[in-house]
Amino acid sequence: MSDHAKLSPSKRSRWALCPGSIREEAKHPDTGSGPAAIDGTHSHTLLEHCINDEWLCPTRMVGAKLKDHEGEFVVDADRAARVKVAVDYIRERYNKAWSSHPAGGCYILSEKRVNPAHLLGRDDLSGTVDCQIVGEDWIELIDYKDGMGVVSAEGNLQLEQYAYGVLAGCRLPVNVQYPIKRIIMTIIQPKLALKGMKAITSWERDVSDLLSNMGTIIAQAAATDDPNAPLVPGEVQCKFCRAKGSCSALAGNVMKEVGVMFQPVVNQTLDVAQQSADKDPATMDDQQIRQIMEAAPLMRQLLEAVEKEALRRLEAGQAIPGLKLVHGRGSRAWALPEDEMAEKLVKMGIPKTAIYETKLVSPAKAEKLTWEKRDGAKVSLSERQLKRMEQEYVVKLAGKLTVVPESDSRPAVITNAAPLFSAVEAAPAAESLPSWLL
Repeated sequence: MSDHAKLSPSKRSRWALCPGSIREEAKHPDTGSGPAAIDGTHSHTLLEHCINDEWLCPTRMVGAKLKDHEGEFVVDADRAARVKVAVDYIRERYNKAWSSHPAGGCYILSEKRVNPAHLLGRDDLSGTVDCQIVGEDWIELIDYKDGMGVVSAEGNLQLEQYAYGVLAGCRLPVNVQYPIKRIIMTIIQPKLALKGMKAITSWERDVSDLLSNMGTIIAQAAATDDPNAPLVPGEVQCKFCRAKGSCSALAGNVMKEVGVMFQPVVNQTLDVAQQSADKDPATMDDQQIRQIMEAAPLMRQLLEAVEKEALRRLEAGQAIPGLKLVHGRGSRAWALPEDEMAEKLVKMGIPKTAIYETKLVSPAKAEKLTWEKRDGAKVSLSERQLKRMEQEYVVKLAGKLTVVPESDSRPAVITNAAPLFSAVEAAPAAESLPSWLL
């Protein structure tokens, strides 16, 4: 399930926008997957297992042990619920395709490696597609994302590269009629539902359109071959880059942004960081506020990367003048195992009911609860019970207000509607309204 190609589809949003990132990342060997990546791999493993096992429902796998290249893991209710979103969608799409084309030719491919070399002329662009549904004259490519970061199917470079790999597998010249007319590219991201956003998005392209635009990806790939390929920092391409902690282009870009943001108060004899700290946000104009908010994600990425690099050097014994390693503020914990500690507290005179805390589970956890009956059988809420709970006992609370760019897909919240109605006359008295409105 891992992408090992130099220009893998999963990293295209990086190397296509910043061709020099390939060169710089090579200087920073991969130290292994982080917790989020490992968690995502486990979810992909469960998804593959359920697709290949005749549409096995993920919730039936709760408590089961599975193994992948990241190690062994136990399927919990949360993971099963997330993967079920993907399994349900794939099954629905496949059944629909089969019903419209029962004569055959409709099938599913799971975790299949695709290589666009036949079309694009290079062998370092291959990758693995989570799932393909092959219809009569179309193919749907499905990519499962287990994280919270918003990823849209529209204009997605990773999926586009997969599409070229699928078409290349047909081994047909560009100038002949392809049996596949349309490519549907879909991203399933269950955790987005927690943000009140769509968990599934799709992007459809005509095959003829894809083939006529191959020059773009060919040029992007060729740019990475230049030993002096430029470094082009940006929020998207820098997010997961291993080299961002030592990238001079990113650091220079951030300092430039800081200089522009605080231009009205910049004194060249003072440290820019100090001037930034001294600048009261309440005195900033709208343009300064907007500039800072737009630059903040890239600034955070640089700071986090630099902190990580500083920690790595100091832990390795390398001195950095002016910096040192210390232990953070630790928390207190019981010195004995829980059962023994509970016994000690009871002997001290504390009631047993007072030493344990209980609280009602959230709606999300209630939906995923499983328990054992007396005969040992595992059970959970039925579909009917879940529907009733959602309709009668659950309310949707508004999320915490947050500031985002206008390009964000979520609708804007209007906190002061007075300006919208400034030109509207006062409403007539109730007695003057028609009786059917009262």
